[in-house]
Amino acid sequence: MSDDGIRLIHALRNYSLLDALMLGGSTGFVWIEEGQLIANASVQRNYTRRDTWIIGNVATRPAYRNRGIGRAVVEACIHYAASRGARYIALQAEVGNRPALHLYDKLGFRRLGEVTHYLRPVGTTAPLGDEPMRRTRKARWSDRAAIWALAQRHVPEPFTFAEPFDPNIYRLGPRWSLFNSLNGNIEQWRVIDASRRGELLGAVRTRVNFEGSYHHLEVLPAPNATIEDTVCLIESGLRRLQDYVTKPIYAAHSRLDETPHAALQAAGFQPTRTLVHMRLDLDDYLDECED
Repeated sequence: MSDDGIRLIHALRNYSLLDALMLGGSTGFVWIEEGQLIANASVQRNYTRRDTWIIGNVATRPAYRNRGIGRAVVEACIHYAASRGARYIALQAEVGNRPALHLYDKLGFRRLGEVTHYLRPVGTTAPLGDEPMRRTRKARWSDRAAIWALAQRHVPEPFTFAEPFDPNIYRLGPRWSLFNSLNGNIEQWRVIDASRRGELLGAVRTRVNFEGSYHHLEVLPAPNATIEDTVCLIESGLRRLQDYVTKPIYAAHSRLDETPHAALQAAGFQPTRTLVHMRLDLDDYLDECED
């Protein structure tokens, strides 16, 4: 189980009215037959996009599938969010889960793109020599605009509907430095300079998680960066995390550019799943319901 899965199970087991109020009206719907829970789905507001709600935890017992039960609990979530002013509904589904994708397509969800998730297991070895540290350097506040441009390239707006997006992570400056310092300097940015002043060949962000099950690494290569450049960035991030190798390292990246995927696998990261990001425009959905 991932950290997110563990937190979700804990939240579902201990969910209360207070939790619902604190999460801005987040809730879920279930289908019950003969006292048994047959299907469920949860829905909550995207806290970084106030016009969007996210559906998750959709599941139906295998013996009860193909009866429209899954559709019923998803539609209940959609109407719940619509009644609270939502403009969009977003979700993520496994790329290989054809029944779920078929359902969401029929409901009017539009596919926005795919994100592949990776883990680098504990004990993975890679040649972490001095080259990555010679070519890279710690990011400075003056790199703020360049890093933000890289973030917008690799995490464009469509991917911020089903996954809350915090722009402050990518905007280095006094605020970022203060919060990072108060948290024990858990994050670090490293970059590779390009030949032109003020431009970067790429950046890598590492985050040490003292309480979670894994650490985080995010690599953002520039359009002209090679796989070798990207591997160099990743390895410089791994050098930073080498004092915390008792945990796996997590990474995720959209499928808009294959360079980071090739580089992550070259550095020992193993793909765990690919999720399709989807979004429903509620104006179109409600118009179709009225017709």
